[in-house]
Amino acid sequence: MMHGLAERVKALARIKTPLTKRKDFGAFWARAVKQSAVVPLDVKSRKVASYPVPSMIVHDLTYAGLDGTCVAAWLLQPVAARRPTPLMVVYHGAGGSRGFPSHHAAWVDMGFAVMAIDVRLQGGDTGSASGFASGNAEGYQSIGLLDPLDYYAYHVWTDSLRAVQVAATWPGVDASRIVVNGGSQGGGVSLAMAALRHDVKLCLTDVPSSAWLEKRVVDRAGGCAPIAQYLRKRPEHLDRVEVTLSYFDLINHADRIRCPVYMSVGLKDTVCPPENAFAAYNRIRSPKEAAIYPFGEHDGGGAYHNERKLERVARWLKTGK
Repeated sequence: MMHGLAERVKALARIKTPLTKRKDFGAFWARAVKQSAVVPLDVKSRKVASYPVPSMIVHDLTYAGLDGTCVAAWLLQPVAARRPTPLMVVYHGAGGSRGFPSHHAAWVDMGFAVMAIDVRLQGGDTGSASGFASGNAEGYQSIGLLDPLDYYAYHVWTDSLRAVQVAATWPGVDASRIVVNGGSQGGGVSLAMAALRHDVKLCLTDVPSSAWLEKRVVDRAGGCAPIAQYLRKRPEHLDRVEVTLSYFDLINHADRIRCPVYMSVGLKDTVCPPENAFAAYNRIRSPKEAAIYPFGEHDGGGAYHNERKLERVARWLKTGK
């Protein structure tokens, strides 16, 4: 590796930012996880007849968020399965959607049941039953900023917890082999799910967001730029915003992850900069591996990295590691 790039990678490995978690951090998330498990899921599903990929069973479904929002999702299963299959829960990037079933065909072909959800108020079919009492509508991450329970990310993360709950109890799914997978926003959610649900056995996280949020806001990076814009207009709320963000900063969650983590970063990424990702990654205590792409931008390693992920998952299917 070029000398300058090698030095930067060494500097990333040395990043250790102070934690920002409040005294009730553990209790806050214990309540959220418990609520996500006990509030009725109200699952409604429809099997898609004659999907043109004959090796895949497609269920179009909705389930209820904690606030009653109907969260849209695909539940995909391999036709040829003769025993319960491992589960992969897929979380998309900001502004995206669950996509089409064919987008997830490679994972199904590898033998996974796949759960892919539409994050609320973004590019799919999921709305929001909750209004928000504060913040602005210039970006998802700036809605509900003055109260952790009202914050947009609280609803996204609890919707995501419940996605695992729905899929893990689906007929034909092996709930002892759960993988979470996502990029950008979805990469951050995947790390959060690995921290909050200890039944997750592998975390795939590409160019993850939601790490070292203070720096992302100060730098106006990616989805945190609207938070900076909000604070420019309402500086009196800085302390309250800092408190809210502390519950959703992955630097405060990383040491709770118990499963192997496979992360990708692009050193040219200005949306979710590598410094932010490594602020969380360096605190992970479980087995971990980072694929670093020196000239990668917010696509990380792009299609090349997708091939490496397939190889990594194939190894996990064989060894469980």
